[in-house]
Amino acid sequence: MYGELAAFYDAYTGDMDREKLADFLCGIFKEHGPEGLAQAAGYFLENGRRARRKASSDGSDVKKSTLVIDVGCGTGELTFEMAARGFDMTGLDISPEMLGIASSKRRGRKGPDILWLCQDMCEMDTYGSYAAMYCLEDGVNHITREGGLGMFLECAYNFIDPEGLLVFDFLTDRYFREVAAEGFFFEDGENGTCLWTADYEDRLMRYDIVCYSAGKNGLYSRTDDTVEERAYTVAGKTDGKPVCHSPGATTRSCFSLPANAPC
Repeated sequence: MYGELAAFYDAYTGDMDREKLADFLCGIFKEHGPEGLAQAAGYFLENGRRARRKASSDGSDVKKSTLVIDVGCGTGELTFEMAARGFDMTGLDISPEMLGIASSKRRGRKGPDILWLCQDMCEMDTYGSYAAMYCLEDGVNHITREGGLGMFLECAYNFIDPEGLLVFDFLTDRYFREVAAEGFFFEDGENGTCLWTADYEDRLMRYDIVCYSAGKNGLYSRTDDTVEERAYTVAGKTDGKPVCHSPGATTRSCFSLPANAPC
C-alpha cells in the first residue's frame, strides 16, 4: 500500500489544507491537552529557533509536554506544519517509500529535526510516550484487519502520557456509499495522469489505481497500486467493543466534518 504510489501522493493530494488541519489540532490541544499542551506548544519558531519558552530554565518539562506523534504521517506534510508551530514531532508510517519522501523533504526545510519511524500503527513501539498522538486524513480507515482498530487504540493508550490526547478521524459507511463508490475516478495533472476504480462491499473499499507519468522522448511510465480502506461508525463500537475500551481512556469530544471541510 502506497509503495509505488508514494511518488504521486503529494501531486494528487495537493488540495488538502494542512494549515487548517494544524489549526484544528492546535485548538483541540489548547482545550483538552495537558496544560493546553503547553498552550499549543507555548511558543513558536522565530527564524528557525525556539522563542518564548515558558517553563523551567532548562526547558525539560516544555520539551516533554510538546512531544507529539503523527501516526500514518505519509509524506510528512502535516508533520512539518506542526513542527513549524513549535511541537517536537515524530512521524510514523508503515510505508518506507512514503517516509523516504518525507525525509528527503526535510533536507530542504528549516526547523527542528523530526524523528521518522517505519512501523505498523497496530503494532507500534515508539520507545517512549507522547503528550499527544494524532492520526488524520482517514489514516484509521487503512486499518482493515479483523480487530485492528482495537489493537491500534491499545497501542496508542500505551504510548500516550497520563492525561495525554489521541485525536483521530475516520470515514464512515455513508461516505463510502454516497461519495466514494462512484466506480471510476480520473485526475490529470501537470506531470501525469491518475485513474482509479472503486469497489465497495461489506464495509471494505478497494481502490485499484493506475498512474501514468511523463518521461523522456514523449514516453510514459505506468505505476499500479491497490489501496484498501474499512468503514467505521460513530456509534462507538468496533469489533463488538467500545471504541475507548482501554482502561482509563475517555472520549473528550466528537466532531462531524461537513463535506467541504479542509480535509
